[in-house]
Amino acid sequence: MSELLTRLLDLESLRLGQEGVVFGLARPLPAWAWVLIVAGALAWSGSTYARLTGQLAARIGLVVLRALLLVLVVVLICGPRLVHRHEEVDQDWVVTLVDRSASLTIGDAPSDAVGGPRQSRDAQLSSALRTTKAMWDTLAAQRTLLWLGFDRGAFDLQRGDGVVDPVELGEASGRRTALGVALDQMLARAAARPVAGVVVMSDGRSADGVSRAAMRRLAADRIPVFVVPLGSEKPVSDVQVTSVDGPRVAYAADFAPVVVEMERVGAGQAAGEGATVRLIDTLTGQTLDEQRVVFSPAGDTEGASQATATLTTRPEIAGAQQWSVEVIPDGDDLLASNNVADVRVEIVDRPMRVLFIDGYPRWEQRYLRNLLLRERSVNASTLILATDRRYLQEGDTELERLPVSPEEWAAYDAIVLGDVSPEVFTVEQLEQLREHVATRGAGLLWSAGPGSTPRLWFDTPLADLLPFPSAACDGTPVVGSVVMTPSPEAERLGVLRLGEVDGEAWPTVLQDPSVGWSLLRYAQAIDGAQLKPTAQVLAYGTSIADGRTTPMVLSMRFGAGRSLYVATDEIWRWRYGRGELLFERFWLQLLRMLGRDRLARSGAAVVMTASPKRVVVEQPVRVSLELLDQYLVDLELASITVQAQRSREPGEAEAPAIELTLERVGAAVATARGAAPESASYVATWIPAEPGRWTIRPDEADLVGVEASAEVQVVLPDDELRHPEADHAALADLAARTGGQVVLPGDLGRLAELLPNRERRRVLEQSESLWDTPLAMLLLFGLLTVEWVGRRAIRLA
Repeated sequence: MSELLTRLLDLESLRLGQEGVVFGLARPLPAWAWVLIVAGALAWSGSTYARLTGQLAARIGLVVLRALLLVLVVVLICGPRLVHRHEEVDQDWVVTLVDRSASLTIGDAPSDAVGGPRQSRDAQLSSALRTTKAMWDTLAAQRTLLWLGFDRGAFDLQRGDGVVDPVELGEASGRRTALGVALDQMLARAAARPVAGVVVMSDGRSADGVSRAAMRRLAADRIPVFVVPLGSEKPVSDVQVTSVDGPRVAYAADFAPVVVEMERVGAGQAAGEGATVRLIDTLTGQTLDEQRVVFSPAGDTEGASQATATLTTRPEIAGAQQWSVEVIPDGDDLLASNNVADVRVEIVDRPMRVLFIDGYPRWEQRYLRNLLLRERSVNASTLILATDRRYLQEGDTELERLPVSPEEWAAYDAIVLGDVSPEVFTVEQLEQLREHVATRGAGLLWSAGPGSTPRLWFDTPLADLLPFPSAACDGTPVVGSVVMTPSPEAERLGVLRLGEVDGEAWPTVLQDPSVGWSLLRYAQAIDGAQLKPTAQVLAYGTSIADGRTTPMVLSMRFGAGRSLYVATDEIWRWRYGRGELLFERFWLQLLRMLGRDRLARSGAAVVMTASPKRVVVEQPVRVSLELLDQYLVDLELASITVQAQRSREPGEAEAPAIELTLERVGAAVATARGAAPESASYVATWIPAEPGRWTIRPDEADLVGVEASAEVQVVLPDDELRHPEADHAALADLAARTGGQVVLPGDLGRLAELLPNRERRRVLEQSESLWDTPLAMLLLFGLLTVEWVGRRAIRLA
């Protein structure tokens, strides 16, 4: 019977008696309308049979049949159907954005234990998530929980192991945070979804802001943002070593200066706070030198203040020395990893080779000659040369003649020119000496005098090695006596440290004119405003007569070497107060500074440099390589290939090296002339695209086995760790503008109570029409047939 009825109703999926299946009309009418329809059908049907003849009972039956037919027609017009209704619920979404940038490694978050040490922001995040795992499991069961990590963009995070962690966070290593981009990507992914809320777990530091489109979308869809601020609300600054500059090679028993540049970033700075900087022997752990520095309050737009310290030590043992620089801040410090830097220095224990040439005997010449002869760390040859005097020489190594070839000049690390006339040299000798300084890294030390230096040297090939033009100094002396004072540049270079090693670097008595012996009776007047652009003043002289200052000791880089100019020949007078001590330290420190440049190149086949050493991404770096080995020079290589390799970060795969081609300087000109190129320098410009510490090394078959390298530190312009302090105010503002709240990590368990219910309930309807079914046709034609038969039975037309 049920099967027959199903066929008569032409049903496909619905069945009579099925749970939830009801009869309904596509165009339903109210009850009163049906009463009127039934009454009207009966009235109209009755009126049609009222005046007809026949039995009353039969006519009443026909009236009912016609009324039923009319009602059936109305029912069919209203669209009878079987309807199955059921309710579906769309779960609302909870989207969690978790910061995975490197700033979460900063250890400024309060400890979970009262009075405990600070912990990293990432550790604070992990602890908060583990503590509230039950809540996250409940949310995942009742709602659609989406875990997204973000740094420069949003990405999926995997659900946790189900035992300890609700989500697998992975390593916080992103070098850039873009919360605005992450929110845009999240909203695109959750489009047309009922989002109950967005949970942002971050320190608030972001390189971009939330876009207006995102804010409009959040407001239009009434999506609140709940923020979980990580890190310290009170800013904690960070001290970091930005650069360490020390000699690659130094003499044994010589001062080896290590210049440390530090930076303090962050808003948590206080005036007067500083740090202790130490130079430590890595092998023994011994502190070689220590210095206090004070950071001034930040005054630049970056919120950073700098400090520089020059640490010095006198290594006694020859060989490779491994040192480290350690900075110990006074107060809290965010990152300890950037407070340490390594320094490698090669200590050489061989005499420095010096050629001292003066024009006549004078007190400065005599004492300097005696110093060079008795100093065991110096192998000296001294000459007095003049056009109208005899040739005199003394020293450890006697000369048959002045050097007359580049090879003979190459025997000397430094050349001291006193008050000697340039006429005792040939033009070729002076050009060779100039080239010796420029290409081989030799040092030239001028000891001024009232006769020839510098007055007669401005028209010679060595004029380029004077740190000033002729207009700045013609040899005219300063009025009266002067006292000397070193400049900060001298401390940076590790020279003019005449005091005790553990005491004052410059004895204050040398600035006291009342002692008499500190006065220098002769000093040349030099116009400091007209110095050459690369000249550096190492010491000033102050006139006792009028208080004016003049440069007294000047330094200037020239090619691979350096030129020093001492504008007095009265240093010997200090012997009256302290014997040979001050005089000896003054001259030996200057000579050894010149020798360090020469040592760095002596015995090296290749010298590689990269400048600048610290750049931001996409900033050009000049990479140069110079061949010093004659065999390599004779190969006349048109170009040299080098590789730049980025140091691997913890947990990071080895990055592929970048290949650079260095072109030979001057090669095109030489080839155009039909001669072999003479230059041995190769240069290229490299634009780094990735941050990190890069090491550049030769990768040329002809240079296999040659040790040479250069390092470059590449940082992002908006580096995560450049501004380490958290920005909780930005997070609070985002929550307030979207109707959310700030939820502290310790209160994360109440997040479920704060999330609104945005689930959607939908009534789904499935129907099958009945007006066009076989049963409807049977009923319609059946009623018509029965009425017709009844009419015939009572003999009605």
